[in-house]
Amino acid sequence: MSNYKFDHDYEAQQIKYEEPRLKTDRKMWKLVLLHVVTLGIYSIFFFTPFSDDIDRIAPRSDRSKTFNYLPAFILSIFTYSIVLDVWHYQMARRVEEAIEVRRIDYEFGAKDFWCWFILGSFILVGPFVYLHKLCKAMNMLCEDYNEKDLQKKK
Repeated sequence: MSNYKFDHDYEAQQIKYEEPRLKTDRKMWKLVLLHVVTLGIYSIFFFTPFSDDIDRIAPRSDRSKTFNYLPAFILSIFTYSIVLDVWHYQMARRVEEAIEVRRIDYEFGAKDFWCWFILGSFILVGPFVYLHKLCKAMNMLCEDYNEKDLQKKK
């Protein structure tokens, strides 16, 4: 005889799947610091989830996916970073659209890409301002998604 009690009621033991919460602690200073220390490799780990998160937060009506950062990073080696500029522009447009749809009170969009990322690079601090605004916008979108959409699914 064994002291173990076996419960064969499998229906009562169903495991509920909970969708993971989206990351809401992206910081520009962490990106810049670790980008320098790792000679650019950290940016792959930082930006790769952006495309997945924005596709989850604001799926397109045509069901197309946002171009992943890793192939853009690899292609940028051969195109003198033009592909990364296009990726950032597309991301800024997608984030702007998601902010408008979710009615979040924050100013961010393609104009920030052109003003801060491209033109601001002439004063050296522009890309840092752009990255700060992008991180803040994504954090706000992810918080909104975690609060509203994940609560609906429970």
